Amino acid sequence: MLIRLLFSMLFLVAAVPASQAEVKKLTIYDDGVSCPANCDAHVVFSKAMNGTAFAHKEGTKYSQCVKGEECRICFESGEKQCLKVMYRGSGPHPDTFDFTPAFYQQACASTPAQPVLAKECVSLRERAKALSGRINCLATPGDPKCTAIIAEAKAKRELDLPKYKKCLQLGEAAYNQQVPNAEKRKHDCTYELNGTGRNDAGTKTWRKLLPAACRAGTYVGRDGLDCCSGNTFADGPLGRECRGFYPAP
Repeated sequence: MLIRLLFSMLFLVAAVPASQAEVKKLTIYDDGVSCPANCDAHVVFSKAMNGTAFAHKEGTKYSQCVKGEECRICFESGEKQCLKVMYRGSGPHPDTFDFTPAFYQQACASTPAQPVLAKECVSLRERAKALSGRINCLATPGDPKCTAIIAEAKAKRELDLPKYKKCLQLGEAAYNQQVPNAEKRKHDCTYELNGTGRNDAGTKTWRKLLPAACRAGTYVGRDGLDCCSGNTFADGPLGRECRGFYPAP
């Protein structure tokens, strides 16, 4: 009976499938002046991941990465698919590595050794193709099909710029006491305090990036998620966010 019971237990253990590896998501971002170090090649990620097997200081047993220093990140559990990259602070998405366009341009110049990153490079190139054949108004603002588009985007930025500068001068707390709720700002005055972003179903909300947050020559996208730069490798993956700056010929 004991032998039969042990055999049954072993059979049950063998029948349980091995747990699948956990793989983190990869995204791309550029939120203008909010992007640290002039949006150089770097990563940001959730504080919850810092000091774990997925993100830690090189040569340590999961010590936290430090802003402005290289960090060892791993895309797959078991410390697999790892690389070193500059860490610039926490990001908004859990279980996600958020990289800048500059990082991808460097990483995707050749085929990365990490399969997850290599797959993302292929995806970025494919999504950039969606803009091929269209007019790049950010690169050619004088094109007849671009003048109205750029004029509108520039007007929004110029209207918001004095508000942004005043917020920086006074500080967010003092500035927000003086303005209506719709004009209150957050994150070094670059985002709205009260989120007005809505998805198509109206179920998801977010704080929109404000027009003055985008660097000169770049403009905030349709849904206030990122700055559109004219770099198709960065703008293409953002989908409809930047599509308005690329009209059909």
